[in-house]
Parts: sequence; C-alpha cells; structure tokens
Amino acid sequence: MNPILRILAKTDGSITKIIEALTGEKAEIRTIEQRIIKADESIAKTLKIKEGDEVNYRVVEIISGGKVFVKAISYTPLKRLEKRFKEDLMRADIPIGEIIRKHRMEVRREIRWATVKNYEGKKSLIRNYDIIYRNEILINITEIFPFDVYDRFCGESHEG
Repeated sequence: MNPILRILAKTDGSITKIIEALTGEKAEIRTIEQRIIKADESIAKTLKIKEGDEVNYRVVEIISGGKVFVKAISYTPLKRLEKRFKEDLMRADIPIGEIIRKHRMEVRREIRWATVKNYEGKKSLIRNYDIIYRNEILINITEIFPFDVYDRFCGESHEG
C-alpha cells in the first residue's frame, strides 16, 4: 500500500482537507443518495440506538480535479442531532467535517477497522470509523479509497 493510503487508513482528521492538500485543488462533495431510514438490528447495534430509530443514510463521493477520491457511506442517528446541525446535514453537499467546524463541536474520531479488498472491481482501502460527540456515536462512516486514483501520486501500480 502506498504511503498516502497508509496515512488515510490511520488518520483521524479531515479526509477532504487531505485530498485538497494532495491535489492542490478544492474537493467537492457529490451526494449519490440521502434518505431517512429505520435502524435495523445491525445499524442499531453499530450506533448503539434502538431498532426502528430514525437514521440519516447518506452516500457521497469526494471529488477533486474531476476524479472520485473517496466514496463515503454514513449513518447518523437523528435523535442525537441538534436542529441546525441536522439542517446542514440534510443539505447534503457539505462535508461532515465542515458542518462540525461550523457548529464548533468538540468531537473525536475512533477508527473501528481498515482493510484492503476489491470494491466495485477495484482494489481499495476501506475503513470504518465513528465520530463521537458527548460520548455517543454521532456518525458512523465507511470510506472507500480506490488504489488507482492514488497511484499517480506515488508512481505505484496495483492491478487486480
């Protein structure tokens, strides 16, 4: 795995800011899907909420220079959101880190796991983490980083 992907696997900082530093260009969020769902058993267990609680399900891509650097899938229990934060989150195309900064929230990120596997036919780094606020899971996020997008920065090739 190239050094950039190793950094992305371990960081507890803003992925959007890292991508902007890497590319020298603004990173933008493109929302693929966003809807309110009821937590099933698995989601409830992950978020430490009750089955049936309302959760914001969001799938976005982070794009810079016309390339997709990250696909991110997030689950946010609505009952833990303050009204203004929820409004910003529902606007969809704002990075979560930016929303957190705007609302001056003291949060921490706890990485649950990271692995390398094929995703949609491409070798990818996949990691999952929680954003913790007031000792509760505010958001659970899974991020997918396709190796081939990062190869040009390190001159490596990861076919297959």
